[in-house]
Amino acid sequence: MAFDNDILEKKSDDMELKILFVHHTAMWYRKPFFRSLSKIYDVNFLFTNVEGYNKTYGTSLSHKIPGMDGINYQVVPNRWGIAWGAIKRAMGEYDIFVGGSWDTPTDVFETFFYYFIVKMKRKPFILWREDWDWNVNNTKRKLAKFIAGFISRGADAVLVPGDKQREFYEGLGAAPDKIFTMPNVSNLSLKEEDYNNRDKIIQELNLEGKKSILFVGRLIKLKGVHYLLNAFAKLRDKMDDVVLIIAGDGECLKELKLLTKNLDIQDRVYFQGNVENDLLGAYYLLSNIFVLPSITTHHADACPLVVNEAMYFGKPVVTSDAVGTTSMIEEGVNGFVVPERDSESLYQALSKILEDPELEKNMGEASKNLIEEKYTYQNMIEGFNQALNYLRNKKRIESKNYDNY
Repeated sequence: MAFDNDILEKKSDDMELKILFVHHTAMWYRKPFFRSLSKIYDVNFLFTNVEGYNKTYGTSLSHKIPGMDGINYQVVPNRWGIAWGAIKRAMGEYDIFVGGSWDTPTDVFETFFYYFIVKMKRKPFILWREDWDWNVNNTKRKLAKFIAGFISRGADAVLVPGDKQREFYEGLGAAPDKIFTMPNVSNLSLKEEDYNNRDKIIQELNLEGKKSILFVGRLIKLKGVHYLLNAFAKLRDKMDDVVLIIAGDGECLKELKLLTKNLDIQDRVYFQGNVENDLLGAYYLLSNIFVLPSITTHHADACPLVVNEAMYFGKPVVTSDAVGTTSMIEEGVNGFVVPERDSESLYQALSKILEDPELEKNMGEASKNLIEEKYTYQNMIEGFNQALNYLRNKKRIESKNYDNY
């Protein structure tokens, strides 16, 4: 369906371009992006599932979101899983719609409403998604994949954070030329107190002279920490100065603690519980390697920001191939990607880095350089702008074709 006459082309000033941007919530790492975007375009942000994210991530966002002062946004009530107010606003006035989700059945229902309303209004629909793989061996997932493919093919542009997501949406039938990379970015930064906190943690845990492997994340099956513990048990038998630090909490905590006892590694594994953002930098600083051994369950680990954070702090990274950020890891340059559920490969990768201080140093520097080059908020804005430029060019092409008839 062609766009309304004069949409996009008539906008000589980007601030005149009205964007309706529907997203689940304003997580702390998204706020700098939202602030930057609002300085370039006339954006109305609608956040539709703040309560759900508060429950999942332990945040405490409400109708007034700290750090969003001066930005045009509303927290839309979510009733029976659907933000009816956001659907109503999709019927209003704007030039471009950005959004879309199918994380839950009600998300699918809501996104269908957005999609058909936007198309009926003859406006561009930009899909922004992070998912890249599903286990579709059940009817619900097959239906979700069918719907995702339908909307992806019909979207006027698709924004994804990396290569795996691009391949996934191409596989769903989205045209490659309308898929644009808008990388995920963390706003965690190095602070002076991070060094003091690092020293305190080293003293409290008696880590002086030890080599530390760090995991940060929720302790759920998806994260594959069981495989990390088995790999670490073998590494412990080889190296007497290595420890494993686990920062996070979740439903698997009791099970994981029992496994450390059964593996007889409880004296080398430190369960630190949930770590506040203010302290995370200290943990990254004291670590030698960051590891994320995720596995595929009913879906894969979409795009975890902890990889960005560890690289920002100049650390080698080892992940499984079930992590959606593997394109951030240049094999043997700033880390390794190992097969999921493979404790032996995990052990080999960790061992190779820890036994070679020069390799560890070079990998850490490569991680830091890669973040500074490709994973900044400016890179996010550039990806978004590329999608809008594509829509502008598409409109001009359609106009020319029309004139030729």
